[in-house]
Amino acid sequence: MASSIVIVGHLAPDLDCLVAIWILVRFGGATAADLEFVPAGRTFHDQPPDADPAIIHVDTGGGRFDHHHTADATLSAAELVRRAVVPGDAALSRLVEQVTRIDHAEALQGQQPVFFNITDLIAGYNALFPNKPFHVAQAMLPNLDAWYEHEQRTLRLERAFQRRVEFQTRWGLGIAMASDDGGSSKLAYRHGAVLYAYRDRQGFMGVAAQHRSCVDLEPIYHDLKRVDGQADWYLHPSHRLLLCGTPKAPPRVPSALSLTQLVDVLKRR
Repeated sequence: MASSIVIVGHLAPDLDCLVAIWILVRFGGATAADLEFVPAGRTFHDQPPDADPAIIHVDTGGGRFDHHHTADATLSAAELVRRAVVPGDAALSRLVEQVTRIDHAEALQGQQPVFFNITDLIAGYNALFPNKPFHVAQAMLPNLDAWYEHEQRTLRLERAFQRRVEFQTRWGLGIAMASDDGGSSKLAYRHGAVLYAYRDRQGFMGVAAQHRSCVDLEPIYHDLKRVDGQADWYLHPSHRLLLCGTPKAPPRVPSALSLTQLVDVLKRR
């Protein structure tokens, strides 16, 4: 896209509007685009929404990137932009699917979220910058970058999980996995594991147990201190988490064990 592109959203931009803008900026080549904002439903200078190819309206104006003319709950401004700009990106598809569900009030299924969420963050930015939607958009761009990275990481973990090792422990099913990104307790527990172990690309290792389980990892901790005595293993006070290195606390001495050897220790108990 040329540098003379103008992206038009609506005042007090919401998640759908902001993600549509972000896709155009990050994936559509519109890094130098000017951002303009109009009252919801209106167009830039009240012109037909798609009359000028250099002026792109999103989530307003009734044009090609505005879904408000349809009752299709699978559509949003962000989804229409995604389909047009980068349809083959799996991580982006996941992100936008969530945006669409939120935009149609499906994500919460009639319930309010318990914790602060991304729509609350946007509401906060709109409160901080009333009548300055450009500032809201600029503030949200790196947050959406981070969300996209999270979705990419999730996909990598799911691919790594397909190569998982399943084993039996005294407490029930154990799952071990190796990946560049470490492990995923969510995937392991969803698959029925009581215990899971992982190793990442830096050699950081960990063992975790479901918090509702009766697992006590202290005996395993002592076993590891015997077979891997130089390593910097840490037993969490809950006794349901064993770690040898995390980004928060890199180990002074990493574990010398392979993931297979760690599984052998776990199976012996």
